[in-house]
Amino acid sequence: MSESLLAPVNPSRSLVQRLRATRAFALAMTALAALALAAGCRPTTTIGANQAVGESKQAAEQTVSSTQLKQKGGMCDLNQRVTGPGGPEGVIWRMNQIAMEPDSEETFAKFAALFPSTKNVRDIRENYWQRVRTNLRKYQVEPPKPDFVICRKAYRDDGTMYYIITSDPRQSPPPITVGPADGTDKIVFLTPF
Repeated sequence: MSESLLAPVNPSRSLVQRLRATRAFALAMTALAALALAAGCRPTTTIGANQAVGESKQAAEQTVSSTQLKQKGGMCDLNQRVTGPGGPEGVIWRMNQIAMEPDSEETFAKFAALFPSTKNVRDIRENYWQRVRTNLRKYQVEPPKPDFVICRKAYRDDGTMYYIITSDPRQSPPPITVGPADGTDKIVFLTPF
């Protein structure tokens, strides 16, 4: 037999070697993971693609940098000012107009009527009513008018998603979806801003 097999085993030395090898392996794996993340991550985002479906998803998959997203509402290729209640986007104008009225049960009832009848009225009151009233000035072009500017549109199965320009430079345009419900255009999705 060879001498190495007959040599006494030093358990403390092999433990130290194993610990060093394990630490080296862990550091190598951490470095490899960091390189993989750095190579795969880009400071960009896709606007509206997560909410869009079908052909509209392909149209919505436009990649922009995070800097572009923060600039004046990000990819504002439309810049359409809405000045009245006509058309589907007029439902949003009407929402703004109602939110400017004095806070009362009658005013809230008009606001709630802009949503599908299947929407929980308590949810509308708790999640949308006061937030829309409080933050409305951020979305108005010329307060006290309810006018606003559509940054861009995305089409979904349940309607058209409108991204509204905000005056808050830290905020990206909130999406509001207007679609057919109860025989007319209603707000089927609203980001509680």
